[in-house]
Amino acid sequence: MTTPAATTAKNSTDTWWHPTDYLRVIYKRRWVAIPAFLLIFTSGAVDTMRAVPIYEARTQLLIEPGNRRATSIDSVLEDRSYGYYDDGFYLTQYKIIQSRSLALRAAEALDKGRPERVPESTGYSFSLRGLISRAIASGASLVAANSRPAPAPVSADPADGIPETAAQAAKIGRIVGGLSVQPVRNSSLVDLTFRSPDPDFAARAVNEVANQYRMRNLETRYMDSKEANDFLSEQLKTQRAKVEESEAALLRFRETHNAAAVDDKQNIVVQKLTELSAQVTRAKIERVDKEAFYNQLLQVRTSGGSIDSAPQVLSNDYIQKLKVEIANLEERRSQMAAQYGPNWPAMKDLTTSIATARQRMQVELDSVVNAAKNEFLAAKGKEESLTSALNAQKGEAMGLDRKAVEYAALEREATGNRQLYENLMQRTKETGVSQQFRGSNIEIVDRADVPQSPVLPKASQDLTVAALGGLFLALTLVFGCEYFDSRIKSPEEIRAHLGIPFLGLVPAISRSNADMLLLGSKDVPPAFSEAMRAIRTGVVFSSAEEGARSIVVTSTAPSEGKTVISSNLAAALAQADQRAVIVDADMRRPRIHDVFGWLQDPGLSNVLVGTAQLSDVIRKTDIPNLVVIPAGHIPPNPAELLGSTRFKELLGELRKQYDWIIIDAPPVMAVTDAALVSNIASGVLFVVGAEMTSRRHAAVAIEQLTAAKAHFIGAVLNRANVQRHGYYYATYYRKDYVRAYTRVS
Repeated sequence: MTTPAATTAKNSTDTWWHPTDYLRVIYKRRWVAIPAFLLIFTSGAVDTMRAVPIYEARTQLLIEPGNRRATSIDSVLEDRSYGYYDDGFYLTQYKIIQSRSLALRAAEALDKGRPERVPESTGYSFSLRGLISRAIASGASLVAANSRPAPAPVSADPADGIPETAAQAAKIGRIVGGLSVQPVRNSSLVDLTFRSPDPDFAARAVNEVANQYRMRNLETRYMDSKEANDFLSEQLKTQRAKVEESEAALLRFRETHNAAAVDDKQNIVVQKLTELSAQVTRAKIERVDKEAFYNQLLQVRTSGGSIDSAPQVLSNDYIQKLKVEIANLEERRSQMAAQYGPNWPAMKDLTTSIATARQRMQVELDSVVNAAKNEFLAAKGKEESLTSALNAQKGEAMGLDRKAVEYAALEREATGNRQLYENLMQRTKETGVSQQFRGSNIEIVDRADVPQSPVLPKASQDLTVAALGGLFLALTLVFGCEYFDSRIKSPEEIRAHLGIPFLGLVPAISRSNADMLLLGSKDVPPAFSEAMRAIRTGVVFSSAEEGARSIVVTSTAPSEGKTVISSNLAAALAQADQRAVIVDADMRRPRIHDVFGWLQDPGLSNVLVGTAQLSDVIRKTDIPNLVVIPAGHIPPNPAELLGSTRFKELLGELRKQYDWIIIDAPPVMAVTDAALVSNIASGVLFVVGAEMTSRRHAAVAIEQLTAAKAHFIGAVLNRANVQRHGYYYATYYRKDYVRAYTRVS
């Protein structure tokens, strides 16, 4: 005999996972799936209709690094010498554009114009569909900005240290929340976009941010020049004081010592001293000039500005040649970019050539800075060396005419201070002219116009997301309910989880007296009759043994319809010209006598205790070849009576008179009566109520019957709602009696 465990292992690979089975599950639980889908989809549709339109305005900027012409963000990433990891130029500029200080400047400038028109609702309604859509839609940043609480006070500008007010924080939040920066590939262009429910405000805001960014760049360049000019002015003021002091000392010496002139014929020491003094003066002039130029370069480089305006750079033919070369290469790449992609060999060669030329120019510019530093250090060292030599020469000339020497020294010092002063004056004038130059490496290429159509909500996208979300929730609920619903619902589950053959499916009868239906009566639906005949065929062909056969009909728990199945199976066998007797062995809750309309007493219990004879309890029915033995008087010990020798003898007597003995036994999980009877019967017909019995309980019942060495004929799935779940059960019953059942119903 095949055990249930072995059969379960065999049937675990059946067609339960066929795609049509998923469709049957969805069809069966359609009344769970359809409301869930409609709920999410309707919520999404309503949310889309209620959503406030969001408009997007775009401004395009051209940002050139200054010390090289156009360097795209892609080449920056490819070439580390010009990228984020070196000077971080582009990263710095993007941070500046999105900084709170620039946003505050733009907001205050906008306040002087027209205020923003804020609608009643500034974002999507807060629904499940809205959450799904906003997680995908690109307008999530704007919604976050509109719903963001006021931030804690921070410095609006790190330089001034003034904390933000609540009003300023709100203004900054509106600007920062709607602004985004996107670099244009293969170029130095940058797109600034701004999203707002007010199209006019979106255009004005993004244009104002671009204006304020350009003005800030001009202010930064101006401040760099101003710092260099202030340094030279301070040096000029100091040198002027030295000139006045040295000339006053020379005048006092003349008045005190009556030395209006010095003899042209000086001794060799004095002449040498004069030469050294002149050399020291020239060295000082050279050192101050080199130091001023080097400090100016450092200030420009520290502030991220350009050193293109430096005379040494303007006069460098090699750098100017490289600029022209880079411009030509950029122009060629722009022309080719319209026809070829960035991966085209010629485009790659041009990109490599441009990067190489920029690197050479950067190296040359770095060389200019390093040369300025080296020249400053050399001039400083030369000054110190000449000063030491001059001091030594002064010591040698101490024995000479001190008046002449002192006068000459004062005269040389006054002359040197005057020359140094005049040189500083010239440098200050040049720096002042440079300060007045207002050139910028930021250009607004394309200003934003007022957008005419919103970018959000995207009705088709939102409805698609809502539909997908509703479908996902519906499928989740359907298969979740199916997964957690452990009740047996289909013949495949009987074979897979119980490991016994499936004999037939009995449709549910939607009538109050369904438990009293009996084959042969006029009100029995054709589908029910056909199902019982199919079960009869399965029972007849379940065994090839000769002689009368006794069939125990039982179930896992009460109310699964075992009495209906047992009585109608007996009737079906009798209609096939088989002598059949149905024995009501459920002496705890007997029902057979009600089905056939006989009295309960006397019956089986009376025969087993000896108060009646077998002939006294056998009752004929309206169906030919079918008799009934009711349960009789309900005894206090049904299990002992069914397990007695007298019951075995009774079955032996019935086998001599009838072809089939149908025993209606109590449920397995309720009492042990069914296990006792199944041990001596020819086979067991197990009745499972569709969507009534859990797999675990049914499996335990099968294990108990197996332990009693019962022989399973098969199982019947009873009370299947084929009218409601017609597609779900379509593969489990024949179409002819489905149509018949439909006509009757």
